[in-house]
Amino acid sequence: MSLSEGQLRILNIVAEKSGRSVSTPVVDTAVIEASGLIPEEVYLYLSQLDGLGLVKIGIKVSGAEFRMVNIIKEDLEETSQGQEIR
Repeated sequence: MSLSEGQLRILNIVAEKSGRSVSTPVVDTAVIEASGLIPEEVYLYLSQLDGLGLVKIGIKVSGAEFRMVNIIKEDLEETSQGQEIR
């Protein structure tokens, strides 16, 4: 599997913020803030990573301004390192 530079960047931010734990969710707004990218771009990358099965995006709760993101892969360090960037 080949990840783009943007996908890998967002994946690494989620990994860092969660402490590389599949059981620790991360608030999507924290990922946006850490990335320095516009929200739409981050949501695009998160959606792509969700489709690849690397993260899971929680359902937006009524009235909430954020969603929770969880890592799916337990060995994220191995998953995110050594990926070919396209």
